[in-house]
Amino acid sequence: MPVLFRCRLVAPLVLLTLLAFSGCRAPWGSPSDALILAGSFEANDVRVGSLVGGRVDSVFAHEGDSVRVGDRLLKLDAALTDAQIAEQKGLVAAARAKYDLVRRGPRKEEIAKAKVEYENAESERNRLETLLKGGLASQQQYESAEALAASRRETYQALVSGSRPEDIAAARASLDGAEGRLLFLLEERKESVIAAPLRGVVQTLDLRPGDLVAARQPVAVILEAGPLTVRVYVPEPRLGLVRVGQPVDLRVDSYPKRVFTGRVVEISSRAEYMPRNVQTLEQRNDQVFGVKIETDPAPELKSGMAATATIRTAESGR
Repeated sequence: MPVLFRCRLVAPLVLLTLLAFSGCRAPWGSPSDALILAGSFEANDVRVGSLVGGRVDSVFAHEGDSVRVGDRLLKLDAALTDAQIAEQKGLVAAARAKYDLVRRGPRKEEIAKAKVEYENAESERNRLETLLKGGLASQQQYESAEALAASRRETYQALVSGSRPEDIAAARASLDGAEGRLLFLLEERKESVIAAPLRGVVQTLDLRPGDLVAARQPVAVILEAGPLTVRVYVPEPRLGLVRVGQPVDLRVDSYPKRVFTGRVVEISSRAEYMPRNVQTLEQRNDQVFGVKIETDPAPELKSGMAATATIRTAESGR
């Protein structure tokens, strides 16, 4: 005749797992052939931070607050970034003005002036050439006039031709670089406001105005809203009794008379705590597979609560 005794939750992760296979009946009267396993409730968490560091200016949320997507958590002082943005906007304006100037080329007034100067220099060259033939001007005077006319002609032709493609490309590259730097600073400015990326509850946020925050370091932890999960471990000999979608009864110490419902959503494909040599059936109980259980939403359940999962197997109905 089997000996019946009441089980106490002394070491839930070990004792309750063993009770599932020792013929022990749980205090709430679960059938002895059901899998009774221990675990704890878990929630997905997100560690939120900023790509830039700085001094905390304002804190908008506190631990335990419910937040939605986009809700501000805290704001960093952005005075230095604002100054850099103002300076960079001036550099962008200067680079854009230079690019527009090079792209449009010389003004018509500049071309007209260069033409007049070239024509005057060419007339002076012709005059001195005539005087040189008559012996009334020196060779040096003529050569100087000839050089000036040639220089004015080159200047005029260059203005008529407009800017070189190389000059336009260089001006465009300078403008792109200045605009890229401005865009970087504007994005950096956005990083001064740290907002919630998802709906959930603020678990950790221990900062005050004046605190220094390092770049790329988490400043808050948010627990994602939605169903919690419980991870339990099933010994290898009884793994075949568990399947995805199977209903699970969950109990917690805080509400001993409540039964929370859940379902198996994941079964690990690899064993854990594998012994070096499995020689007996008893030793196979040391080879376990992780099973993930998702619970139906319930405000009473909190992340970190110890849970006892009862998986009713096909054997339960026999």
